[in-house]
Amino acid sequence: MSRKEFLRFAEAEIRTLASLYSGVGRNVDALILYFGEDPSRCPFEQVISTLHNFVKMFSKAHQENCKQHELEMKKLAAESPKSKMNVAHKESERMLHTPT
Repeated sequence: MSRKEFLRFAEAEIRTLASLYSGVGRNVDALILYFGEDPSRCPFEQVISTLHNFVKMFSKAHQENCKQHELEMKKLAAESPKSKMNVAHKESERMLHTPT
């Protein structure tokens, strides 16, 4: 590949990247506006950092909720046989004390 061919290819790639970067900037500004902030006062890095922290905290909360749900289900499963035994025991006591 000659230097001229490389330059043509590289310039085309640079134009494509500049266009994509510009589109990302517009999307970030729209996102900032969506959250009620001023795009001129809220830098791109802050938006990304805030979104990243939100996703991490959301994932952590989701994992904790799943663990809590699993513990509750295990507790219910463990109590279930006990409950059945208590009901059966009470029923048998009732039958023993019921006059025939």
